[in-house]
Amino acid sequence: MKNLKELFRRAGTTLAVGLALNATVSAAQAAEPLPKLAVTVFSPPSQSIWIPVLIQRLGLDRKHGFELTVTPKPSNVAYTDFATGRDPVCFCAAIAAVSRFKQQGADFTLLWNIFNFESDIVIRDPAITDVKQLQGKVVQTDTITGSWALSKWFLQARGVDLGKVTIKSSSARGAAGLAELQLGRVDALLVNPTEGAAAVAQGKGALHALPVFDKAVWQKASGTDFVPSITLGVASPWIAQASNQALIRKFYAANREAAEFIRQKPAEAARLVSKDAQVEVGALQGVLERYRDLTRIEPLRRHIKTVALLTQKLLPEGGQLPRPLTDAELDSLVSAFDVEGRNE
Repeated sequence: MKNLKELFRRAGTTLAVGLALNATVSAAQAAEPLPKLAVTVFSPPSQSIWIPVLIQRLGLDRKHGFELTVTPKPSNVAYTDFATGRDPVCFCAAIAAVSRFKQQGADFTLLWNIFNFESDIVIRDPAITDVKQLQGKVVQTDTITGSWALSKWFLQARGVDLGKVTIKSSSARGAAGLAELQLGRVDALLVNPTEGAAAVAQGKGALHALPVFDKAVWQKASGTDFVPSITLGVASPWIAQASNQALIRKFYAANREAAEFIRQKPAEAARLVSKDAQVEVGALQGVLERYRDLTRIEPLRRHIKTVALLTQKLLPEGGQLPRPLTDAELDSLVSAFDVEGRNE
């Protein structure tokens, strides 16, 4: 009996020591700062701000073991800082735009698709119901963006003679662009779906929007039903570091979760990001519901044939790239890095 009591005493002591050790380790882990990830997005009302802000609002960054910071910048500044390596992680890397930087020797790669291509033409004249009627009109848009490059291709493919359209390039977004339209200084705005919805809502019945993307036109050209467009771009030296590879996989997982939240709860998602997106909640909810397939988080390498079609044929032929990407440039542009960690 005495031996049995001594056995229990020793077991209890061992258990207490083990629990104390586990508590110490847990406390030490809790005290360790989370790795930080800084991403650049376009200034609002760009849609590139949606997912990073939603990740922050839902706490998905901390859930997946990192701390996210988001820096909005005007499109020209965001692209310059990304192409030069100043900002190693760009959440607004449009394939059609950054392919030019790859041809110029910029050292970066694209990891995953974020948004499929969509853009709207916002018009004041109710008589304009077809994009071909833009001929003879003044259209304002931000021509530095990939959205413009793809929009240009679609407009031409749909029969618009852009030689007869006056394109006014401006990085002015939101209220500034809308004012140009309402004051009659331009006839139309070519913008992303978020800006389009916000403009139509603010126009209170005086404005309407026409979509630029045409599924039938794209299916004929590519055999697919969507255009990968806005991607996550990273500097090649940055992603070569093992610590950053682990960090970016955590970010990818948070992206997937945020995208699913948008699909399942568009009204709540709109409420959470409306302030940072600088879009009225109802208008943003309308975009999220209208374009339920706009967000498509997938490794871009799965769609390398479509990217090849864009960068080696359609965009060069349309004048949006000075020449086709070489096979080596294409392979460098579309990363083979396993963001899902399936082969780990």
